[in-house]
Amino acid sequence: MKLKSTCWLILFVVGLLIPLNPTFAQSGEYETLKAQAEKYYDRGSFSRARELYIETNAIRLSAKEKRWVDFRLADTLWRAEAGSKTPDSSNFDSARQQLEILIRDIKRVEDRDRTWVEVQESLGDFWWQRSTSKNWSAGWRHYQQALDWWAGAKNIAEARTRYLKIVWAFASPGWRESYYYYGYYGNRLPLKILENTLKISQTKKDKTRAHYLLAMALRNQGDVYQQGRVAREFLAVISQGKEFQWYDDALFQYAEWLSNYGDVVLLENGERQRKNNYPKALEIYRRLLKEFGKGETRHYDPTRQRIKNITQPVLGVSVANIFLPDSEIQFYLNWRNINHAEYSIYPVDLTRDLEFDDEKGVDQWVRSIDLLAKDKVLSSGHKTEDKGVHQPGQKTIRLKNKLPKGAYIIEATGGEKHARALILVTDSSLVLKTSGTQALVYFCDAIDGSPLAKARVSLWERNYTGKKWVWKHHSAKTNKQGLAVFSLKDSRHNGELFASASSDDRQAFSRGTSQRYFSNKGQWKLYVFTDRPAYRPDETAHWKVIARNYDGSTYSIPAKETIAFKITDPRGAKLKEGTLKLNEFGSAWDSFDLKKTNPLGAYQVVFMDKDKKKTIGQATLFRLEEYKLPEFKVSVNTPSINGKQKVFRLGDEVEVHIQAEYYFGGPVANANVEVLVYQRPFRPYWRPATDYPWYYEETSRRHRHYYGGKGQQVERKVLKTDATGKATLTFKTPRNNQDLEYLIETRVTDASRREIVATGKIRVTKQSYAIYLNPAHHIHRPQDKVQINITALDANNKPVQADGIVRVTRDYWFEIWLDPQGREVQGRELKKARAKFSSFPPPPTQTGSSWRLKFQGTRHGE
Repeated sequence: MKLKSTCWLILFVVGLLIPLNPTFAQSGEYETLKAQAEKYYDRGSFSRARELYIETNAIRLSAKEKRWVDFRLADTLWRAEAGSKTPDSSNFDSARQQLEILIRDIKRVEDRDRTWVEVQESLGDFWWQRSTSKNWSAGWRHYQQALDWWAGAKNIAEARTRYLKIVWAFASPGWRESYYYYGYYGNRLPLKILENTLKISQTKKDKTRAHYLLAMALRNQGDVYQQGRVAREFLAVISQGKEFQWYDDALFQYAEWLSNYGDVVLLENGERQRKNNYPKALEIYRRLLKEFGKGETRHYDPTRQRIKNITQPVLGVSVANIFLPDSEIQFYLNWRNINHAEYSIYPVDLTRDLEFDDEKGVDQWVRSIDLLAKDKVLSSGHKTEDKGVHQPGQKTIRLKNKLPKGAYIIEATGGEKHARALILVTDSSLVLKTSGTQALVYFCDAIDGSPLAKARVSLWERNYTGKKWVWKHHSAKTNKQGLAVFSLKDSRHNGELFASASSDDRQAFSRGTSQRYFSNKGQWKLYVFTDRPAYRPDETAHWKVIARNYDGSTYSIPAKETIAFKITDPRGAKLKEGTLKLNEFGSAWDSFDLKKTNPLGAYQVVFMDKDKKKTIGQATLFRLEEYKLPEFKVSVNTPSINGKQKVFRLGDEVEVHIQAEYYFGGPVANANVEVLVYQRPFRPYWRPATDYPWYYEETSRRHRHYYGGKGQQVERKVLKTDATGKATLTFKTPRNNQDLEYLIETRVTDASRREIVATGKIRVTKQSYAIYLNPAHHIHRPQDKVQINITALDANNKPVQADGIVRVTRDYWFEIWLDPQGREVQGRELKKARAKFSSFPPPPTQTGSSWRLKFQGTRHGE
């Protein structure tokens, strides 16, 4: 009995002690705070959720719970900040770094837990869902990891919900503009992901949305067999009617696809081909207007315009070139929704028949010619055989008879449509040169460039008077040198010009502009400099200014004049102001002390006249910097094989070694390493060593310059250095035909939070090396000995020992001429003809026939 009482006493004491256990109490408190925080998170109240998670810092948490809290604190930090649209990116950068650290050290697949996948999704949203970022490529790298994880999750119901949530978010971000559609920013999901989305979708809404994304993805990619699915996917969406949110988008995009790309049709030979289906596109466009009124869809006005473009008649005529006399004349006729087109050709005089309308610019010059009083030299027609399916048509028409020298207007008519173009048959040419106040016309023979004197020249000038545009006409005769000079109206606006010339039946024209260049007379020119580009705190800055006055043509020294100045710090605060009196050489100087309290950065100076009413110049004086010696160095290298840097080929996996070492010796262990990888095209280029390399530095630098900057960011990783101060990065390269160069930018931060940035370049090419040929001389005489130096270099410009075959070919100049009888003359016969005549081609014969050039170029041979 005593033993039994003792046991009950022990159990009673244990029962009293259990509630007092801090672990049990704190665990319950954490779960309560977490549940409350998640409710606020689901409502979109990220700031309140963050406040509740901050309260958990006072609770003893397990490693797993601590990791979840760290994730939510970083996640809610950037999401709350995104709602404020602040220009300060410090919180965004901090949140991103914290999130990347949470997934940085997880290498094994089995260690990727729920927190890991939530971090991946958060980083995907960070890059893609923020309106100030819209970086879909950076976001996709994380979304893809999250999708793969959920695809293998055991809880199928939850995995389906989260998988679809990521797909919908990626396809339709929250910041989307009114003009946005899926794929607008290039954000196209792989077909495999979309196929999976359709398979796992259960509700009609989700299935319809998946069909829509598949249709939008397939319309721009895949072969003709995949293209055949586009119509089926769109129809699956359209069949749901207005209850689907993107019904109007599906109608419009389906009609656009039918109009611009078209159905896949099966030809008689069994091949498949794309063909525009305008009737079906019209049907879908009209359905959209029938089911939606103005203001109910963003596609209302564009749809009306598309219908108009498809159904309205269109007629055009164009001439590709100017014809030499005795040439075959051809022009191009194009139409739409027109059964029959008529065309007529009228002779015109470009120096007399133009009459410009003030309201119309120089582009409308062909329309300014009145053809009612002109006689036709040719009139004909063309039956278009239009089938009423709104298909555009075109025809190249060649005239049976040649046209004599002169200018002609061809006018095409079809229904109520009219179109014009110029046919110019001439062996003359006109050159128009302009300045701000003059125009010079040179009228000459197009074959030999000889001037044509006493030719009639017409110049039309269009200027803005301040209220409207006005055309003004000038006329003149060319002098013995074939020149005519015109004075132009002095205007502050650039004008349009149309010049034409005529001598007998030889005509030519040219269009141009008159550009005005105005300079402010009495303008100040200031040159400001310091004794060094950068200063440290507690130093004295010495600066000097040299001034000149410019009146538009000459410079003068503003001796003994007074100017005012104001110096501001990087924050825009005034540091010093005063006046300077220029000496007899137009210069002055000043100095001031820099304090430790002055902010670091660039300092500016602004100059004004002595009354401080007008700014006459400004400049950056210097930078204030606090220089500290770096404590460690960082190098970026690739592996070496037999003492040579490894060469990578397209499709290889690139390995990069990042090494951090202190200058005093020893590795920088356990340091954070942020790596950015940029990809840009690489074009192999090599220049042999010269006697004066400094002379070629600038041109060589321009040749190698890539105007895309760093290129496209393709990788971003957060690593840690090991005990030896080393971190290794690997990434795959695409297997395509474009050689690539990767810029590796690393930021290494040690335990003292000191950051060092280092960069390296890696070239990945189709071939392991390239061959460069460099002749000793570029021009040789017959029987000379030719020496060509052959150099084999890899992508890193390191020499490569290789065997190869050298093949020598010859390109020679070749011409074919037609003699006055129309017979081809070439080779030795042409050489004899050239020797026969004092000048070639010779003048035309008495009948007007002349030699004509048929072909001129190079031919290739062994």
